[in-house]
Amino acid sequence: MTQAAPSSPLAGKFLIGVSVLGLLYLGREVLVPMTLAGTLAFVLAPFVRRFRRLGLGQTAAALSALLLAGCFVGVVGAALLGQLSAMSRELPAYEANLQEKLTTLRKLTVDQLEEAHGRAGRMMGNFRSSASQTAGAAGGVDPEEPVLRQTTAPTEPPDRGADALRRLAAAVWGPAATVGIVILVLIFSLLEQDVLRDRLIRLLGGSDIRAATSAVNDAGQRLSRYFISQFTVNLGVAVVIGVLLAVLGMPHAVIWAVLAGVLRFIPYVGFPAAALGACAVAAGVSPGWDLAWATALVFLAVELVVAHVLEPRLYGHATGLSPLSVVVAAIFWSALWGPVGLLLSTPLTLCLVVAGRHVPALAFLDILLGDTPALSLAQRFYQRSLSGDAVEILADARAFLKRKSLATYCDKVVLPALNLGRDDLARNLITQQQRSAAQRVILHVLGELTRLPHAPKRRWTRSMLFGGDLGLQLRQDRLSIEAGSAGRPAAGAGAALICISMDDREAHLSAELLVRILRGDQLDARHVTVQELADVAGMAAGLDVAAVQAVLVVAAAADGAVEGDAQALNERLARWPQARVISMFSANRTSVDQIAPDRPHDTVFSFEEAIALLKRTELPVLPVADTGAGRGE
Repeated sequence: MTQAAPSSPLAGKFLIGVSVLGLLYLGREVLVPMTLAGTLAFVLAPFVRRFRRLGLGQTAAALSALLLAGCFVGVVGAALLGQLSAMSRELPAYEANLQEKLTTLRKLTVDQLEEAHGRAGRMMGNFRSSASQTAGAAGGVDPEEPVLRQTTAPTEPPDRGADALRRLAAAVWGPAATVGIVILVLIFSLLEQDVLRDRLIRLLGGSDIRAATSAVNDAGQRLSRYFISQFTVNLGVAVVIGVLLAVLGMPHAVIWAVLAGVLRFIPYVGFPAAALGACAVAAGVSPGWDLAWATALVFLAVELVVAHVLEPRLYGHATGLSPLSVVVAAIFWSALWGPVGLLLSTPLTLCLVVAGRHVPALAFLDILLGDTPALSLAQRFYQRSLSGDAVEILADARAFLKRKSLATYCDKVVLPALNLGRDDLARNLITQQQRSAAQRVILHVLGELTRLPHAPKRRWTRSMLFGGDLGLQLRQDRLSIEAGSAGRPAAGAGAALICISMDDREAHLSAELLVRILRGDQLDARHVTVQELADVAGMAAGLDVAAVQAVLVVAAAADGAVEGDAQALNERLARWPQARVISMFSANRTSVDQIAPDRPHDTVFSFEEAIALLKRTELPVLPVADTGAGRGE
């Protein structure tokens, strides 16, 4: 007997998703009014809470909020109906202008198309005529033979009044039933607001009341901020458009101001519809096109300012939705539920994002729809370096450096990205091609961010990678530029700060980055390796013992520490008794302190700590011409 293969988790999730979509579509007649009522309950919930703080009970507070909302809608509706009635009485006076504008538009569009169609028809006329004559001759049809037509007895005309009433009732019944359901569900939702919230917390959280409460509060706060911000912005849009249209001399500007504010709640469709209607009326009011163009310009200018200046500042990350997800949500919900789905697309998607942030099984919703970056800056640095894309890394880095320092960027981005690469390299997950591409990108990025003034840009090749040691390659490049030649310059004797890197590639890179940051701050700093300390003719040979005021030792990993390196380091430190010694460890790996216990020294675990500690040490300042690294700007 064969055993059935276990079903794939992905297939199960796909079936669940399809089932949910089917329920949303098939149950839209019930779900749409209930969802609309729930959204209105969220809008009125702050007013209910405010009335309850005044001492009213739940029932009185809910009814007061409903009465307040009804009065607001009634006043706005009455004012709008009065303006519409007045405008309808004035429409016959605009008939001549509208006919003239429509005639002009027809000449520019429809007539031109008809003329082009007629030309194409005349070109094909002879061919069609000859083809029809040939077909008639082949079928034996006599064109002169009369065609017999069937006639029917006249019937009594239908009762047009009854048909009109039936059509009117059918057209009104659907919206009236939906409005009635919405009002009924809204009333009971407000009356049982506390009970419904408790049931929702129990349903979502089970025994974990804290997590469910956090999710419900997060959704409520985000929805409240969204509705308040949207209402404030749309109210401002209505006021500004009303004032500008009144200044232009547009009759009944209040109508278009109210429509612009109300229809703007419908994403992407409502505001253009209001603008189109206003432009059409403006074209009928004025004999020329000036008022129509001015009206269109008012709507366009207000929308551009609000959408690209005010809303990003007011909303910020209040909703937590990415711009693309708002567009996709509008398409998705409008396809499922029509115009009401388009109206509710943003609140519904916001609830899905909140669910994704608090329910682990729905975390993919937050990743797909939320505005939280899918990858951290360190992960983006690592991924782009594997792909050989230095442009995006530099763009992210320059945006980061506008807010924080280069030392912070090295701590938060560069070193964690290198740790990711080191872990994958230890597991043999990186190919040689990816490794070479990553090394070239990292050298290019770090060289740009810490580039010397007026240093030429260079393209790193495989032969320039210095055996894969990025720190030594960056040091060689810096020394070559400072010396003005390709060879290694003679050691300067006046270095006040020595950065010693132990025998470790990450230590070499950290020490070189520290030197570049310090020289960018016009501090005299120098990078030497621990092997060069014992080299009589090497990099440390010409150091002036009295000039050294601070020594920073970048520790190696615990598995890479060498006893001979520790001995050479302590012998050299003994020659600098006046220097302040600082030991720098990596916060992401285990390192060993190779400085002798009897030598007093400070310990730091980041670039920021090291820079802050060194700046408190009185070090001589380099001349402007000798300044090292730039700021990456």
